[in-house]
Amino acid sequence: MTDSEQNNFKGPSREMATRETGGKLTPTAVRLRLLRNAVFSENTTVFAVRIGVSTQRLNNMENGYPLSLDVAKKIRANVPGVTTDWLFFADERALPVEMVTKLRAAAALLPPPDQIAAKTGG
Repeated sequence: MTDSEQNNFKGPSREMATRETGGKLTPTAVRLRLLRNAVFSENTTVFAVRIGVSTQRLNNMENGYPLSLDVAKKIRANVPGVTTDWLFFADERALPVEMVTKLRAAAALLPPPDQIAAKTGG
C-alpha cells in the first residue's frame, strides 16, 4: 500500500537534530547545567520533571544537542525569572539579581573549557 497515490506524500521533512560542535562545552549546554545546579541543586531527572520534559531530552541538550524553542519555553514557564534571551544568548539583563549572582558564582567555580576538553578528549 505504500506505493499507492494516496500515500505518496512528498512534503518536506525536518532534519534530525545533530550534536553541536563542542558537545557539553557548547554555551547553551553549559548554561542549562549551570541553571540546574546553581539555582536548584537538582539532578537531571528531577529538573526534567520540574520543567516537564523527558530526562533523555534534557540530557541530550546538556550534552550539546540544540536547545529547542519548545523546551526553552517550558523552562521559562517553570523556572521563575529565567528568560529565553539568557537561555539562548546569555543575556542577563532581565534576570533577577539573585539568580545572576548564583549563576555567576557557579560559573566561577567551573574549570576553564580547555581543561575540560583535555579531560574528555575533546
